Amino acid sequence: MEECVFCKIVRGELPSWKIVENDSVLGILDTNPTAEGHCLIIPKRHVRYWHDLSDTETAVVFNTAKTVAQKIKKVFKPDFVCVFIRGGRVRHAHIVLFPSQEGDKLSGFPQSVLGITKINFDDVRMKLAGTEL
Repeated sequence: MEECVFCKIVRGELPSWKIVENDSVLGILDTNPTAEGHCLIIPKRHVRYWHDLSDTETAVVFNTAKTVAQKIKKVFKPDFVCVFIRGGRVRHAHIVLFPSQEGDKLSGFPQSVLGITKINFDDVRMKLAGTEL
């Protein structure tokens, strides 16, 4: 398996445009941006799924994302700063932040892109509420 591109960026083996960095998180510009200000918040420890981060790592990652989102809002003045949590194409957990305007293609995401699924709300609630971790 090819080594993780985000791990290489964290180690400085690949170039990036750093926005913020601390002991456990790196914030960089996305190299395939959808808009000016499109950023990635990457935990430095390789973790595929964000829900596998420790509670401390989760707090630092999300607080860093909040800080960067506030910077995006101040600099680019979007109506919204959208957030997605990924780990799919690049198999390393990361938060994606990008500015969005009222009425753009993201305004109704995910329903506007994926459609609406009919569910039995009582059944789904019972499954989730009744699941112990």
